[in-house]
Amino acid sequence: MEGAGRIFAGEYSGARYARADLAGESPALITPGGMVCRLLFVAGTLTEKAIPGGETVYARVADPTGVFEIRNIRPDAGLKAALSSIEIPSFVTVVGYARITTNDDEPVPYLELIDLKEVDRTTRDSWIIRTSELTIERLSRMKEALASGKGSPEVLCAMSQFNTSTASVGMLADMVSRGLEQVAERSLPGERGAEIREKVLSIIRDSAGKRGVPFDELVTLAGKAGIPETMVRDVVRVLLEEDECYQPARDVFKPL
Repeated sequence: MEGAGRIFAGEYSGARYARADLAGESPALITPGGMVCRLLFVAGTLTEKAIPGGETVYARVADPTGVFEIRNIRPDAGLKAALSSIEIPSFVTVVGYARITTNDDEPVPYLELIDLKEVDRTTRDSWIIRTSELTIERLSRMKEALASGKGSPEVLCAMSQFNTSTASVGMLADMVSRGLEQVAERSLPGERGAEIREKVLSIIRDSAGKRGVPFDELVTLAGKAGIPETMVRDVVRVLLEEDECYQPARDVFKPL
């Protein structure tokens, strides 16, 4: 989206108010990676939503690195209808303004909701890839600034405000790696890996119902298809990592 920044939740969660000379006329936040946030475009999995009788709309959207809090306190029937129509969990994109509030005197960044849409996995994965590219570019500039003492006003401000070190930049880079792992190709060992993965996923889809399928039942059903419990555990771990399924309760699985 033109004009809207992209950032992972894991970095945005550490954002603070930007200096006046960086914020300009509108409120802005600066992150540990040196990004000045105003209008943001994010993507992830809708994990929670609340649409009370009043004007407030609240939601949580998770990407591979953390969770964005989404709020809207102004009356907007269209946004309420859009959020009401999306089931949990679903992949979504969100456009919102960078904002911050406090909780027990701790700053809590959130997004003031402008637009929310349900999307598919491909859109979510494309967002992760592009956001990773942009984040690595920023971190590279910050690493150069640490070595030279010279950099853009945004980078120098973040370095001062967050006491940036080579180690902290490395932690942000590791965060990006975790994000990319969500879209990396994975396969189980052995020639039957892909076939077994699809069989287990099919069992979950067919048996989950409204409450999900318990692991013990999944093992029993997979056993009838010749898939041992140890392999079921490996497959389920991969399916969870790939967001093909989730756990509505402990040891209970539903397809995403």
